[in-house]
Amino acid sequence: MLGLYTTSAPALTVQQFSDICASAPGECSELPVIQAYVGGALDLLATLDEQTEYLETLYCKEPQKLFDVAAIVRFMQQQPEQFANSNAMLLLIRYFEQYGGCEK
Repeated sequence: MLGLYTTSAPALTVQQFSDICASAPGECSELPVIQAYVGGALDLLATLDEQTEYLETLYCKEPQKLFDVAAIVRFMQQQPEQFANSNAMLLLIRYFEQYGGCEK
């Protein structure tokens, strides 16, 4: 019988995200780990948007135009140091708030 074990998986902070990007020999958005991190978040957001009423409308533009990993990573890299200890995923949400095309 398999036992279930839970492990603590702390969230990636903005500082850790920045450190990963700083270690990249080229563009940060070309790193597989960054592509997986941002791509996984985009997949989750799209699924929640299409399949549930869980989220309020987060984006109004077509996903093909908005889900640009390189643009999202550049946005995340440009954020002020005040967010250094915040969850890096919050920057992805800020990107959608700023560029998602929904009028508030």
